[in-house]
Amino acid sequence: MQIRIYGLIILICALASSLTGSDKQRSKIPGEDEKLSLPVFYYEVGTYPMLSRDSVKVIIKTKVPFDAIQFIKTNNIYSARYELSILIVDENENKSASKIWEQSLQTESFQETNSQQLFDINEVTFHLVPGKYSLIISVLDMDTKKKNIRKDMIETGHFYEKPITISNINIIEQEFTNEKGEIDNISSIEGTVNDIKPEFIVSFNILSDGGPAKITYKIFTTDGKEILSNTVTDTFDTGISDKRLKIDRKNLGYSKYKIFIDIEMGDWKASNDRIFQLRWSGMSKLIDDLDIAIEQVKYIASSKDIKKIKKASPKEKKEKFVRFWEQLDPTPGTEENELMNEYYRRVRHANEHFSGFMEGWKTDMGMIFILFGPPNDIERHPFELDSKPYEIWYYYDINRTFIFVDETGFGDYRLTEPYYDNIFRY
Repeated sequence: MQIRIYGLIILICALASSLTGSDKQRSKIPGEDEKLSLPVFYYEVGTYPMLSRDSVKVIIKTKVPFDAIQFIKTNNIYSARYELSILIVDENENKSASKIWEQSLQTESFQETNSQQLFDINEVTFHLVPGKYSLIISVLDMDTKKKNIRKDMIETGHFYEKPITISNINIIEQEFTNEKGEIDNISSIEGTVNDIKPEFIVSFNILSDGGPAKITYKIFTTDGKEILSNTVTDTFDTGISDKRLKIDRKNLGYSKYKIFIDIEMGDWKASNDRIFQLRWSGMSKLIDDLDIAIEQVKYIASSKDIKKIKKASPKEKKEKFVRFWEQLDPTPGTEENELMNEYYRRVRHANEHFSGFMEGWKTDMGMIFILFGPPNDIERHPFELDSKPYEIWYYYDINRTFIFVDETGFGDYRLTEPYYDNIFRY
């Protein structure tokens, strides 16, 4: 337990400067400084059928968190500006569509400038001839001049090859009544299903010649286990029909899933799918699965505490997990739990860089990185003649040194004695 307490203290201390200063800072991770400093953003590409069948409506939605952009204080107002660029090119690299524009953000609250819960959301519509395209989206912070570029593919070459066509699947995040008194909605760009209601809604468009149809939807875990399956009948109008399905989420845990929707009309069938995730409000975006996240706190929580959380009912499990991190929140009463985000950011880094025979967070290198953060210096010895490959991690600030040896020669680095021999997990 001693290393857990000590590592927790180090983790808290690592956050101190970033929480007390006005500048946005993160602990440095080797090889990731530039990546982490780029403006984070989310996007979704939706493809929708047109009645004429000669083009595809492509809707691109972007979502930029406030904390991704640098705010500047002028008098009592914090202001930020960023440039959003969208470029679509065909297979011959000819420009098919593009748009560049600037967005401005303002707030009177410094806390909101660091918020991961406030976003600037934009939507752009293009009409493209069916085909294969490359998409390039970028966000440029006008103050720091740092740019994040994302690339994707848009494939609609076979969009109209059948009499029936289905659009992408939207996860409805919020419903409201618009100025015309009609029910309108906001779809989730990240595919998030909240836990406020016992059911959630998905929507999609169908282009067909009309008639009776059978709609089947199935939900699977990311490893392929079927969770839910149901079939309903409906009658489509000729042309484009807007359909919604209300789905019970009682069998879903806080994890990622994939939903498949099949439409059958006579001898014709159209299908689509998408990934979504059940989340609670305030759930860290670095957590993909609650059960796995509970396992990953083993370095700062006792096995007894972890067992209590794991044995609880689904609702209590979430509440106990949230309560655990609330007790460690360095800034209680604010939207963000900086300690939790830092912890799971280190877990993600460990999985990306130290995975091999096991997940990176379970390795010795992963454990030390999660507890103590990035070392001040790393001494690598991969090809020594008189010894097995080894690395030495130096933490000058806490006067600690960790030696890892690859006993097998396959990159499975283990801590050497006498460092914390009481916490070996093998």
